[in-house]
Amino acid sequence: MRFADAHAAALLREHVETLRDPEAAGWTRVKRNASRTVYRGSIAGVEIYVKQFHPRAPLHRLAQRVGVSGALRELHWATVLRERGVETPLPLAAQCHASGEWVATRAVLSAQPADEWHEEQLRHGTQGLARIQQALAALAGLIGRMHAAGIMHEDLHCGNVLIREEGEVPHAVLMDLHRVSRRGGGLSRRLRAKNLAHLLHDRSDFTTRSQRLRFLKHYLRESGAGGTLRGWQLLVEHMGRRHTRGQLASRDRRVVGRNKYFSPLRLPGGWRGHVVLASKRVMAGSRAGRMQFTREGWQAVLGDVDGLLQGEGVEVVKDSPSGTVVRRRIEIDGQGVDVYIKRPRRKQWWKLLSDCFRPSRPLRAFVQGHQLLARRIGTALPLAAMERRVGPFLLDSILVTETVDAPVLDTFLRTWLTGRPRNDIGLTVPQQRHLAQEVLWQLGRMVQRLHDSGFAHRDLKAANVLVRWGCGDPPEIVLIDLDGLARRWHLGPKRRFQGLMRLNVSLLQCPEVNHAGRLRMLLGYLRRPGSGRIRFKPYWRVLEQWSDRKIGRQIRSRRRRQKAVRRPQA
Repeated sequence: MRFADAHAAALLREHVETLRDPEAAGWTRVKRNASRTVYRGSIAGVEIYVKQFHPRAPLHRLAQRVGVSGALRELHWATVLRERGVETPLPLAAQCHASGEWVATRAVLSAQPADEWHEEQLRHGTQGLARIQQALAALAGLIGRMHAAGIMHEDLHCGNVLIREEGEVPHAVLMDLHRVSRRGGGLSRRLRAKNLAHLLHDRSDFTTRSQRLRFLKHYLRESGAGGTLRGWQLLVEHMGRRHTRGQLASRDRRVVGRNKYFSPLRLPGGWRGHVVLASKRVMAGSRAGRMQFTREGWQAVLGDVDGLLQGEGVEVVKDSPSGTVVRRRIEIDGQGVDVYIKRPRRKQWWKLLSDCFRPSRPLRAFVQGHQLLARRIGTALPLAAMERRVGPFLLDSILVTETVDAPVLDTFLRTWLTGRPRNDIGLTVPQQRHLAQEVLWQLGRMVQRLHDSGFAHRDLKAANVLVRWGCGDPPEIVLIDLDGLARRWHLGPKRRFQGLMRLNVSLLQCPEVNHAGRLRMLLGYLRRPGSGRIRFKPYWRVLEQWSDRKIGRQIRSRRRRQKAVRRPQA
C-alpha cells in the first residue's frame, strides 16, 4: 500500500476497505473491460476515481505475482509526469496485494474525453473551431513535454486524454498511465513519430491538414526536437499509415473470433455462423449499434430459420432466382430490431463446387460489412450470418442486417434537385441544391475511401447507395448489397475507373443530375489533402468514353433480350 503524500494518507487511511471494494460501498461503475474496472465515488467531499486491475492474460498475472503492478506504475508515473509539467489526474494511493490491485486518483472536474469533446465542438461552428485550435496547442504542449522528458505513452489516443474546461483556454490531461514507459537515452525521432502516429490514426478523419500541421508546429516547439516541419509531417504520416494497417488488421480478425463484440454460434440442424453482441463503430441513425445482445438471445431468435422468412409481420422485398429478401421485426433479449433477412440462391451449378472452398455469401458479406464500418464507410450493420453444410457442401445460408430507413441515391437527388422549395423542411431552393451537391461530393469521397481500403464493388450503382440525412446533420452515404464487394491486394487504375464508370452511368439515368453534378462526384473522388489544383479533364474524358461504351453494351444486351422474347415459339 502506497500513498502519494501525507495529504492523501490523511484522506484515505480510514477508507482503504472502501477503495478495495467500491461496488460494495455503492460507488458508480464508470467502465469495465476484461482487464480493468473503473469506479467513481466520494470520500470526505472529494470526488475520487478507483481503477481496479484484474488481468486475465497469463503473462500479466505472472507479472502481478512478482510485483510488477500496473497500479503502482500508474501512481509512479503520475507523480513523475506532474513534476515535468505534464498534467495528469492527481494521484492519491495504490495497492498491489493478493486481495486485489487498485489505484485511486482525484477526479478531474469539468472534463470530457478529447474525442467526445472534439465531436461536440465541431457542432458549434466557428466558435467550436476556435476552441479546437486552443485544445490542439494544449495537447501538443503536453505531448511535447512528455517526449522531452524521454517518456512515451504506448496507448496514446484521444480516449486517454481529457479536455478540462478552465477559464478561456482548455487544458489537456493525460490518462491511463499504466501504459507509460521511459526509454533510456531519450526518445529517438522514430519513436516520437511512432507515438504521434497513434493520435494521427485516431483523429485523421476529423481534423484538417492545416490543423495537423499547426499541432505539429506546437509540438516541435515544446519538445525541442530537431528537423523541419515538412520532414516530421512525412515521417508521422508514414508511421500513421503503418499503425492504421495494423489496427484495421487486428479489428478484421476480431470479426470471426469470440470477444465482447462478436461470437461464433452453433445451432441444431448443422447451422454455424457468427453474430454481433455489441458494435464498436456506431454509425449515425443506427439503433442496433447502440444495443447489446447475448448468445442466448441469438440462439432463441435463430432457432427456427425457416420461421424467420415467413409468418405474420414478414414483408417480402425481393424474390428472384438470385435469392429472397424479407423485412421483419425480431426481438433479441427483449429489444425490438427491424431487420432485413437475405437468403441467397445459386444460379449456376458450378458454384456448388466453388462454395466448398470458400465461406458462403452471407458470411463474406458479414465480415466485409464490419470491415467497412471499421474504415468509417457507412453500410447497414450486419447482425448475424449463418450457413448449413453437409461435409464441404453448402446447403443453405442467411444474412441478417439492420434496416436503414433512407431513400436510395437517385430518389434523394430527384427530391432535392427539382427546383421546388420544401416547406416541411424549411430549406430554400439554393440550400436544397447545396445539400444535393454535398451528397454528390460525399459520394465521390466514399468511393475514394472504398478503393483506398482495397475494396472493389462490381455492382456500384445508385440503387445500391442510400442517403441518410436529418435536418441539421451532414448527409451520410450508406453502401448496401455487399454481394458484389471483393477485397483486392492491389486495386489498379483500370479497376478503380470501372467502379467510377458504373456509378456515372447510373447517375445518367437520373435526369436531375446534370454534367456539373457528375463532375462534382469525380472531383470528390480525386481530391486529397494537400493535392492543390486538380487536373481533372483527362480523367473526365476517359470516364465519359467508358460510360458511353457501357451504355452501348447495355442497349445491345437489352435488344437481344427483347428479340428473344418476341421470337415465335415452334
